[in-house]
Amino acid sequence: MPLDLPHLSSLEARVTRSRWQALKLGGLVLLCLAWVALGLIGHAPWKGEDARTIVIAWEMVNTQDLLTPSLIGEPYFVYGPLVAQLAALTMKMATPWLAPHDAARLAAGLLLLVMLGGVSLAGRELGRYHNKNGGKAQRWLPMLILIGSVGLFERAHQLSPQLGLMAAIALGMWALALALRRPGFAGVLLGGALTLGAFSYNLAAWLWLLLPALLLPCLHSGWRQKSYWATLGIALVLATVLCALWPLGLYQRSPELFAQWWAVQSPSVWWSGQRIFEHLGWLGRNLPWMAFPAWPLILWLVWIRARGFNGGFRTPQVVLPMCVAAAGVVALLLAPDVRPIEAMVLLVPLALLASIEVETLPRGGSAGLDWFGILTFGLTAIVLWFFWWDAYINGLGSYAAELFRDAEVGYQPTFRLRAALVSLFLTVLWILLVRPARQSNQRAVLNWAVGMMLIWGLVATMWMPYVDSRRSYEVVAKMLRPYAANGCVASRDVGEAQRAIFYYYAQVKTLPEQEAAAATCPLLLVQYGATDRQNVPALEGFEMLQSGSRYGDDTEMYVLYRKAES
Repeated sequence: MPLDLPHLSSLEARVTRSRWQALKLGGLVLLCLAWVALGLIGHAPWKGEDARTIVIAWEMVNTQDLLTPSLIGEPYFVYGPLVAQLAALTMKMATPWLAPHDAARLAAGLLLLVMLGGVSLAGRELGRYHNKNGGKAQRWLPMLILIGSVGLFERAHQLSPQLGLMAAIALGMWALALALRRPGFAGVLLGGALTLGAFSYNLAAWLWLLLPALLLPCLHSGWRQKSYWATLGIALVLATVLCALWPLGLYQRSPELFAQWWAVQSPSVWWSGQRIFEHLGWLGRNLPWMAFPAWPLILWLVWIRARGFNGGFRTPQVVLPMCVAAAGVVALLLAPDVRPIEAMVLLVPLALLASIEVETLPRGGSAGLDWFGILTFGLTAIVLWFFWWDAYINGLGSYAAELFRDAEVGYQPTFRLRAALVSLFLTVLWILLVRPARQSNQRAVLNWAVGMMLIWGLVATMWMPYVDSRRSYEVVAKMLRPYAANGCVASRDVGEAQRAIFYYYAQVKTLPEQEAAAATCPLLLVQYGATDRQNVPALEGFEMLQSGSRYGDDTEMYVLYRKAES
């Protein structure tokens, strides 16, 4: 019987293509895992939500109380307890092998994985209604755009309640997309997303998801089916029941605790609406750099769809992420304060929106993004390698110290084999990936994401000791540690995050000077600014004990005083 050569050739081609797809899939998974893992461990708690959340989790472990989050021994209800509870769990499980703050930050990695998985599944589900390949092309693009977002460069790897909200929004978008096909499961998933957002962040998470859920039927017929209202009903019932468990637990323990929680979580507190125009200006100034490269791709989407191509704006692919992004803007405008760590939540729907028309991007546009990324990340990597090698041989020079805004000249890093190997591997991987190859729009997005991971990887490995020494408050805490036995320490102009770090490292409980209990404290810790560093003022009725600041920091100065004996 003669051999069927065409059939064998076709079979071999399919096998080869399948192996290549499996290899490509494995590479993309490795890329996502590497981006999540880099920078999670190996540094102290940093000022901001990272320090607050880690100390709350640390106190949960010490007190064995997961119900009532506390910061420096006082109930803390600004955000929900779920992220701190998850961090307490990872801290308890991994502390024998990792420092408590590094173990707690593993929870941030888990939330990042949920966020990437949720936005990927949402992209694939929405792609079913547009792409011939069943949405597979949209599976990776939103993830790559998120990984490459400038606004997530460092903040995504700090433990914060905002990470829980980002994961909830990603799962909520997947649920709303899935409601067109599987309404029952979508309802359960949406209810879980609402609960995750409320318990991780606060009740504002419902605005991020419920407002677009109610707008969708007005904008697309697919969400006007009776089954969709069943989805919303299931989600609301499930979320209401689950979200009531923690406040009821607080009320059962102490009505005063419940009253404190409601005083902070009440919508009238964080939806005042008094600074809308100020927040709008802030978003206009900061979103262009935070949302790069998403916003140029969104502009291209608007240009294409406004001309009626690919179904215009009335497609599920566009309507859903646009509604979620609009709801996010409303939530940020109504919030009492807007910061980069709050605004980074908006990058989740923007990444999904930016991925829609990547395939139709003109060759010149994708090539421009690709070459801009190659030049930017290549030159930055060269600078980082050169300065590290020069600092390792000669110590950090004055020119580098001025460039890095560092007041300390002569910093000399130690050689760490593991960090050096990881940095070298990331550099070689980036060179191999951006080598001249078949140009495509997806490849341009991939190259940008890999370039962003390269720079973050270099910072998180060989440069992390330098960055951590400049951002860690451990040296200031050591100054306070000998006085921990003296009781409480009053504080003046000391931020909440710094107070939490001092409590974590030195077990020194600092009380704001405005509180009545602070009047009995024998010591006073004062934070001065840059103008007071050269001439620290004397305080009447106090004698100076110690002074100190972070390495290379010329913006903060801490002075410890003791009440003078009368």
